[in-house]
Amino acid sequence: MKYVKLFEDFKKNNQEGSLITKEDIISCIKSGGVLYATIIKKFAGNDPKKPLRPVSIDDDGEVTIEYDGKEYEVSLRNIESIEY
Repeated sequence: MKYVKLFEDFKKNNQEGSLITKEDIISCIKSGGVLYATIIKKFAGNDPKKPLRPVSIDDDGEVTIEYDGKEYEVSLRNIESIEY
């Protein structure tokens, strides 16, 4: 029997303001989801289409992600979308 996935659980930022909140990132971490970001701090060669695994988030909105076995930080405002 074949199953078709019709809807993915995801959330995107918009141009007017951030739709993605700290609580969304916490839910993403708990569910084992991924996020996509345009800018990774201290990493110039980021591909915005590559999924990133969030590890933690601090009170200032800095998300620690794992990328190729190393940890980097992404600002909450630079996250394009998350998938749960």
